[in-house]
Amino acid sequence: MYSSTKVILGKQNTLLPILLLSTILTLWFWRGSISGHGGIPILGRMEIPVNPFFQQDPLWSQEQLGTSNDTIGSAGCALSAAAMVLRFYGDDVDPKKLNNYLIEHNGYEGDAWIKWEVAATFPPNKAIHRYEDYPSYGLIDWNLLWGNPVIIRIRRPTGKTHFLLLVGKEGLDYLVLDPGEKGRNGIYPFYELRTPIEALRFYQKK
Repeated sequence: MYSSTKVILGKQNTLLPILLLSTILTLWFWRGSISGHGGIPILGRMEIPVNPFFQQDPLWSQEQLGTSNDTIGSAGCALSAAAMVLRFYGDDVDPKKLNNYLIEHNGYEGDAWIKWEVAATFPPNKAIHRYEDYPSYGLIDWNLLWGNPVIIRIRRPTGKTHFLLLVGKEGLDYLVLDPGEKGRNGIYPFYELRTPIEALRFYQKK
């Protein structure tokens, strides 16, 4: 009786850590709207060196975005974020060049919604479109730890969407490179936006 109880207790002691790890992984990779504070804590500061593009740069701000009535300056945040990632991979690209490429290659859904998989084919085609859906801390952390910037979508208080680039983390706080006006002051913590992350996209370098 004693040895049987001992065996059962031994199995329980083995099972508990497995269940705990399983629960942590499930929560880490749970997909849905998440805050910009969570996931794996980083000691110090981790930052991916991405060159910024700003949608309101006079070099392209007045260019028509796709076939819409908007300009890159007024609504080109997604375009600018995608251009930043492709440039980071080594493509000779900027928002104007990418916009022209997408127009020429049926790269917009409707008037101005980017087809992310088409953007990945920008010559010399160094990117693979890997994911476009709900976010999770696991997906974001995994990419950042491998040195891969992540495009996220948020919703402003006005109801309009905005796209930004996560390029690092400090403690539990994600760091943002913003193609909008706020980004001109440099990289800042995502929590300053006081809004959840509602979707993400990421590429992988070939």
